[in-house]
Parts: sequence; C-alpha cells; structure tokens
Amino acid sequence: MNVLSTTEDRDKRVLELYEKVLEVEQRLIPTGLHIFGRPSDAHEILDLLHMVASFDRPELGIRALPDLIAEGLHFPAYATLLKESGASEPRLAERERVEALARQAIKLFLNAPVVVDAPDDAANEASHFERRLKWAADFLSEQAAVAFTEARKIFSLLTKLQTQLQTNHETQALLRALRGEYIEPGPGADLVQNPAILPTGRNTHAVNPYTVPSAVAVARARPVAQALLEKHFNATGRYPETIAMVLWGIDNIKTEGEAVAQALWLMGVRPRRDALNRATDVEVIPLAELGRPRIDVVMTVSGIFRDLFGTTMALLDRAARCVAQLDEPEDSNFIRKHLNQQTTTGDFSFDEAVVRVFSNAAGNYGTNVNFMVLESQWQDSQELGDLFVTRKSFAYGRDSQGRSFDGREAKRLLEHALARVEVSYQNIDTTEVGITDVDHYFEYLGGVSKAVEKYAGARPTIYLSDTLSPLAKVRTLEETIRLETRSKALNPKWYEGMLKHGFSGVAEIEHQVTNTFGWSATADAVDDWIYDAVAETFVLDEAMLERLRSLNPHSTRTLVGRLLEASGRGLWQAEQAVLEKLQEAFTGLEDQLEGVG
Repeated sequence: MNVLSTTEDRDKRVLELYEKVLEVEQRLIPTGLHIFGRPSDAHEILDLLHMVASFDRPELGIRALPDLIAEGLHFPAYATLLKESGASEPRLAERERVEALARQAIKLFLNAPVVVDAPDDAANEASHFERRLKWAADFLSEQAAVAFTEARKIFSLLTKLQTQLQTNHETQALLRALRGEYIEPGPGADLVQNPAILPTGRNTHAVNPYTVPSAVAVARARPVAQALLEKHFNATGRYPETIAMVLWGIDNIKTEGEAVAQALWLMGVRPRRDALNRATDVEVIPLAELGRPRIDVVMTVSGIFRDLFGTTMALLDRAARCVAQLDEPEDSNFIRKHLNQQTTTGDFSFDEAVVRVFSNAAGNYGTNVNFMVLESQWQDSQELGDLFVTRKSFAYGRDSQGRSFDGREAKRLLEHALARVEVSYQNIDTTEVGITDVDHYFEYLGGVSKAVEKYAGARPTIYLSDTLSPLAKVRTLEETIRLETRSKALNPKWYEGMLKHGFSGVAEIEHQVTNTFGWSATADAVDDWIYDAVAETFVLDEAMLERLRSLNPHSTRTLVGRLLEASGRGLWQAEQAVLEKLQEAFTGLEDQLEGVG
C-alpha cells in the first residue's frame, strides 16, 4: 500500500471517529428526572428549541432553520451535509458552520434584552418579540442571507414554545382533577415530533384509529424505510427478503402511525383514504416507482396496539394479502415468493400462508421475556425465544371470505414466518426513552430476534431507526447500545443529573445497566468494554460506590449483581481482579442490607 492511500485511509478514519464524537455530543438526553409542576430551565429550553427548529413543519408552512442557513450560504441541503459529513472534510466544515449559526441565532433570540414598560400590555409583548426577532434575523441575514419572512415564521413558533416551556400547569390540573373539574385535552408525543403537546398539564388524548397512518406519518415513513433497506444493502449487497417488525400502541399514537406507514412502505403500498379521511384500503405502488423489491414483513404487535388499532391491523393484513396476489416476478415480490413456496408444498392454504400480523391472545399483554430476564429465571437463552413465540403466536386478520380470525392460535404459522426472517427492526420515536431505559425494548425486539435465531438457524441483523434527527438514521443494535451507553450511562451529565434525585436516581442508573444486560441475554449485543466501563465508573470507583450505596443500597446491590451475572453467564469476559472486587462489593452490600457488621 502506498503512502497516499495510507494517508487517505487515516484521514477517512479520523473523520468517521469525529462523526461519532459529534453524534454523542449532540444527542439530546434527559439530565434528570421530571419533577412534577416544575418548568424547564433555560439550558433545557435552548436545547429543545434548537431541535424543534431543525425540522421542517410543512403543516405550519415552516422550513427547518439549518436548511434555510445552508441555502443562504449556498451549501448543499442540510440533509446532504449530514449524510456526507462523515466522509468529506469540506462537508463536515459546512455542516458545523450551519449548526453553529443556527444555535447562535436561537441563543441571540432567547437572550435579547427585555424592554417592557407594561408587562401586562399585549402590545408591549408584541413589541418585545419584534426586537428579539430583529436581533436574530439581522444576525442570520448578515451571516447566511436568510430571508426575514422565513426567520419570522420559525421564531414565531419558537417564542410560543419558549413561553409554554417556562410555565407549568401540572399542579393546577391535578387539583382540578381532584375537584372533578374539566381538564383541557391535548395530544401526547415527543416535543420534537409535535410541538402541539405544549403546554403540559393537559388531559392526554390518543388519535382517531381510522386515520392511522396519517398523511404526515406516511411522508416521514418513506425516507426511514428507504434508509433501513439502504443500510442492509450496503452491508450485504442485497435486500432482505423478510423483516420481523415490532409495532407498539403508544408509539403509534404519538406519531400517528409512523411505524405502521413504514411497514406499508416496505411492502410497497400506501394507504387509500375515503371521503372521511379514513385509511380503509391500500394502493399498490408500481415496482417502477418503488425501485426495489417488495419486502415480506412479519409484524408482532403489542397488546395495547391490538386493543387500540383493530382497524389498522386489518389494514396491515389487507396490505399483505393484496401484495401476495400481485402478478409479479418472485424476485421483485418476496411476499408472493414465500406464499408460493408454502402453498405449493400443500402444508398451508393461502389464508394460512398469507398471515403476517401476530399478537397475544385476547386479554393478554406482553411477552414476559423481560420478567424472565430480570428475575434470572432462565438457563438457556433459547428459552427466551420460545417464550416469545408462545406469547405472540396468535394470528389477526380476515380470510378470503372476509371472516375474522382475530386471536386464533397459530404457533406453527409464526414459527414458519420467523424461519424466513433475516432482519428484525423497531422504530425509536422519542429522545426521552431509549432501548436501555426500559425493559420493553429487549422484551419485544430482543425476544423476536432470539426466536428468529432458533427457527431461521441464524441470528438476524437487528436495526433500530432514529426518527428524531433531521436525517433518517438507521443503526444496528450494537451501534445503538454503544451510542446510548456513551451518551447516558457513562456520561457524567446524565448520571450526575440522576444522582441529584437520590434514591430514585440510583434506581435509574441500575435500570440502565439491567436493561443493557437484557440485550446481552436476548441478542448477545453488548461489547465487553461497556461492562468494563460500567464497572469502573460505578463500582471500582470507591467514592462513587459509596455515594450509590448511601443513597440506595438495594439498587446498588442489583447493579453489582447484574455485572456478576453477565460474567457468570459468559456474556462478559471480565478480568479476574475486577470480578474479585465486584464480589467484594456485592458481599459488603448484602451485609449492609442484612444489618451485619
């Protein structure tokens, strides 16, 4: 290898590493638990408004601030800068300039001097907004030639959100509820996705299930579905024939069905609406427009999704049946290909082979995989996959005569469907809850992946999409765990923010470690260095260990015990000296809790 190619390889690697650092640095994370009735502080407001301003709001006629700045500087579109900055130093420099100008403009707007003679005078408040807007707009016009009219649109939204974030009606709403009085309704979602969730303290409502997926959800879903397929194609050189997809009820309420729309896009259809805007049928996207094969999607849905979105499950079932009956080449229609394989052998009828929507039996919820892991009630990891199939092997849909078979036990059908799976996938829709924050992610996505490993004979590639960045981002499970570990569990801003809450904060830290362990149990997806770093940060550091045990010895013992369990089950290759210190700490915590010594 010549010197030039070595230098190029080195520079490329440096850019990749720098991109990873930026990813961790810019990730929006909670720096403490929510305190009921307390509004956001100034730093949180700046970060939240910066994220909100980074997205187009077509429903409001507002363009993303970074896009406006990039356009004014005659740079490529911001999404292009995000996509290419990891491999191009000039693009990285352009991206950093755009992001710096956007943040500086918002900071100028928020910190503009207040000159209000009569605080209760609406005209004075409007005048103050105009002064703040002028500060920010003049800066943007000078630095990036952003038009004043476009700046006014986005800063009008930001000033409204700032006011709402600075107030909190939760306590007053609770008192009204206790008195039996009316509480104003409001949507529930992530602020970045839907700024209309503010102000807080309202009675959260769901969505009209007949409109799911909404037009906005369909528009947002397409680039994510494309990014998922591109990610796998770039890694393997081919499209996955079958994807196992997890669908949750609450997530699809918050996003108005974005994950549902992703499933439809993967199959190559879009919802068709009636005169009342109800998604009642599907429209086939021609292969020429699709530009790739139709993917076979096996959907395992939560019990809450089953209860809330019966019409949506029927739509997904209808989509699979529609695609299966298209007269298309098998290498362009994987649902048809797999259906033909199953029906020609005589093992399954058409109505059986075409089933793609599975959930719990009526009245049952969850997979219980999380309980088995948390209580250490498993010997072989395959038991976790078996439990998932047992809990989720109930088919939902209608047969060729239109008769419902909702909740019919169909374990054999699910097993055969999982045997074809190459990729398992789930959407992440919020900055507040990640895959190591709650056990439900490894319960569902980890559980189905472990089941696939048994029936397909190979572990699937596991992907998660992050829809809370301006560029549709799809990561492997391993990449996501590393990112969340670096940005949360090993980040002093995160764990010190949690420790401010004492007993509850230590419990949150322990939950992070335990849920990370859950991904070891179900997918063996946790690097040794993660456990090494967790042990060094929270246990081997004597001062930190003492802080944890003084605040919450119960959770601290569980944290240390989970590290020892990871080693004992062969999921972490730890040094003997580290294990000895962990065992010593565990014994000391048990003695403390039992009042020994």
